[in-house]
Amino acid sequence: MPGWEFNEAAIADLVNAEGVQAAVDTVAAAAEAAAVKACPMNVGRLVATISIERDGAGRWVQYGNDTDARYAPYIEWGTRPHIITPSTKAALYWLGAHHPVARVHHPGTPAFRVITGAALQAAIGA
Repeated sequence: MPGWEFNEAAIADLVNAEGVQAAVDTVAAAAEAAAVKACPMNVGRLVATISIERDGAGRWVQYGNDTDARYAPYIEWGTRPHIITPSTKAALYWLGAHHPVARVHHPGTPAFRVITGAALQAAIGA
């Protein structure tokens, strides 16, 4: 039997200590900055949703929690090749297309790893 006891109250006090919380805030701010830098800039609405959330002693950086950025998981994790079909019209058309089309064979989207990459960068820099 060990000659010591685990003191949960002391650990809780340590986690909530001012210096520890300042360090956690610093790492969270670094993760937020890395996420902003990693986010594709042609997706401006997504950048605007990046934020630090507090939960007691913990912090997390999140994005896409906005009705204008529901596509955040596709930016983070990417997509496989897929077919796009119109949902409200008979055909698809965009600037630069030669003519309206009934479907588009999308090649897929690469994963940008905005949040997972930012968390890793912040942890390495901590």
